[in-house]
Amino acid sequence: MNETTFPHLRRALFLGTATAFVAVPRPARAQSLAKLNIGSTASGDIVVALWAEQGGIFQKYGLDADVQRLNSSSAVVAAVLGGSLDLGRASLFALVVARAKGLPIVLEAPSALYRATSPDAALVVAADSAIRSARDLNGKLLASASLGDLFSTVTAAWIDQNGGDSRTVKYVELPGSATANAIVAGRVDAGMLAYPALGEAVRTGKCRILGHPEDAIGKVSMATAYFCSADFAAKNAALIARFRKAMDESAAYAIAHPAEMIPVIAKFSGVDPKLVVPAQLGRASDLLDTQLTQPTIDVCAKYNAIPKTFPVREMLDPNVFQKGSL
Repeated sequence: MNETTFPHLRRALFLGTATAFVAVPRPARAQSLAKLNIGSTASGDIVVALWAEQGGIFQKYGLDADVQRLNSSSAVVAAVLGGSLDLGRASLFALVVARAKGLPIVLEAPSALYRATSPDAALVVAADSAIRSARDLNGKLLASASLGDLFSTVTAAWIDQNGGDSRTVKYVELPGSATANAIVAGRVDAGMLAYPALGEAVRTGKCRILGHPEDAIGKVSMATAYFCSADFAAKNAALIARFRKAMDESAAYAIAHPAEMIPVIAKFSGVDPKLVVPAQLGRASDLLDTQLTQPTIDVCAKYNAIPKTFPVREMLDPNVFQKGSL
């Protein structure tokens, strides 16, 4: 796959607005088009859906898609299951946890990939910290936005893979905005940061990078994906197949024209374009590569984010295996 980068803020943006939905301007609707409501947080990999909406690609495939902004991934999942959204975009980790709880969701298309060659988050320590390795974290106190979240789960896996013992590590809940200062002040020993907070902490000399725990899942893995309810997928197979084709065409364009995507995501997120940093887009065919998804499920099970592992195929819309669906 083309590894050209494109703008993203897939986990780095935290919205302070009280507004639940913010719609992006779109072309005039045609009554012959099938309506499709799509929801996401202000993460930058939503740019593919935004471009498909604004660039007329959805219309080309007979879709009148409305991309809306929500304040959290949990709100996206709730809206999809409640029927106010047809499709949503969320982290694969969140979707794995939801599926393990029995929520009837299915994956429809990739959004962003994590690549070890261009990580967008890192485990950091104070610049003058004596901690130099995973083993040095034994017995230490780490910050995490939420216990049992993606960052604490992959950090545990990374520690064990690199000579430490995650069972000795303790966590305290801290928002990402407070993590760097807590590390510098010595209240915690380390913590995960994502851009733009990561870039600021390293640029100012407050922190240094110890490692990239998401590497514990794999050098390349699926970070975020589009999903819908199993019921919606079963009743709208042809419509969703057109959605996947439109998204793949849009992704191809976004990958090839990253500069054009900067103002699109900046407008949707309300963030200064200068803070938009590169990441990787997924293509439709990536959905069928189990090596991009199964390791996340297995790591979640090993570190108790979910009760037990399961085959990723159980999360996929069965219609994606039909000829011509991708």
